[in-house]
Amino acid sequence: MSDYQKYNDIFNKEIFQKSKGIIFSFSQLNDKNDKYVYCPYSHAISEDAVEQLGALMRRNLFFYSFGETEVIEYYESGCFDTMERAARYAYKNRLPKRADITDGLPSETLLDLLVQLYNPNAYKLAVRTIFRQDDNNEIKGYDLTYFTKDESGISLWLGQAKLGEIAYCKSGINRDLLEKFEPTYLSKQLFFVCTKRVALTDDAKDILKTIEKINICTTDEGNSTRAEKLIAHLQDHKIAVKIPCLLAYGKIEPYQNASKLYEQIETEVQEIRNYFDKHVYSFKGFAPEIVFYVFPIESIERLRNKETGFYAGLC
Repeated sequence: MSDYQKYNDIFNKEIFQKSKGIIFSFSQLNDKNDKYVYCPYSHAISEDAVEQLGALMRRNLFFYSFGETEVIEYYESGCFDTMERAARYAYKNRLPKRADITDGLPSETLLDLLVQLYNPNAYKLAVRTIFRQDDNNEIKGYDLTYFTKDESGISLWLGQAKLGEIAYCKSGINRDLLEKFEPTYLSKQLFFVCTKRVALTDDAKDILKTIEKINICTTDEGNSTRAEKLIAHLQDHKIAVKIPCLLAYGKIEPYQNASKLYEQIETEVQEIRNYFDKHVYSFKGFAPEIVFYVFPIESIERLRNKETGFYAGLC
């Protein structure tokens, strides 16, 4: 059995099967001009639905924090008898210490969870929790780096995630799209991770090896030239760029009437569409597919709660 299949089997057993009845995915929508794609999500409606979502996200910490081959090794060796134990280990030993429970870990973990749940052929391009920059912080830049390889070709997934009030999520994602996807910024991030081929699938390593060759050959050139050559490589090899943007925001209204949940989620998507339709994002040399993950959550405070939410048993 291939590593692909082994990893998928573990994720299916421990996360995908347990996600049923906790997270719901609705049909994706393209905007009227086919500029962007919108993927709506919701959690269930029950007294403890938010806490169930938090528990699922917490269990996913193991898959978020470790590369595919590491997950297989730890799991098959029986190191963790439960995913809760694996989550605690990941939180204490793989993740850097953060300021408090208002950090970005839940949003990053939720985006990672959604990508893996609904894109089973997505694999990590970098295990960002392993590496540190000069200031000993995690890799800055993108909240998620994945790739997919299928009959349509190879796509790089460079994700951003926000969790909080809706105004914060919209403005934060808008700022990221304006600032973090110009060629020089993008090339700097990919050149940084290209030598970090640890615990990844063979396909991911091959992609990064090619990027490393460009990095080495252009070391003495200016940043803009280096960026142009990386973008040219993506174009020449028909490697698409996808930008999944998670807007996970607190809003109780969609969950007040179970019979109208789908109608309410459509309303939420329309609000996000109205906002981003007003913005134009220009990318030099490439045309990424921007996908907005719209996920209203009944209570962000409950989701972040140290005792009963995502952080339960971690802090």
